[in-house]
Amino acid sequence: MVFDATRKITYDNLKIWYGEMRHHCPHIPVICIANKIDLDPRTTKRSYKYIEDLKIPFNFVSAADGTNVVKIFRDALDLSINYKKNPPKDDFMAEVLELIGEDALDPVDGVKNDDGDEEF
Repeated sequence: MVFDATRKITYDNLKIWYGEMRHHCPHIPVICIANKIDLDPRTTKRSYKYIEDLKIPFNFVSAADGTNVVKIFRDALDLSINYKKNPPKDDFMAEVLELIGEDALDPVDGVKNDDGDEEF
């Protein structure tokens, strides 16, 4: 989840966004990102109680000057890989993916549609 560190309304909206995300995806890993720290470096000194209460990874970034951008992508990939390797037992999507298997997403050999392209 990303919010604009210079606009309080986006921070306030985190509660709504987080609730909606958890409603639809209760187990996926989450990182919170305060963006635009280049516009006001004081934002990195503020306390963000809601995020602290969630106990999720939190980073300050600047997409404009690149501060921590690579770090958040690495962190997100690490969390994603770990989640895929160790999904929660009651995660519906993990159960579906396990049931169909990785190869179910590959095209079937020799199956062509009317225009000659392989079908998926």
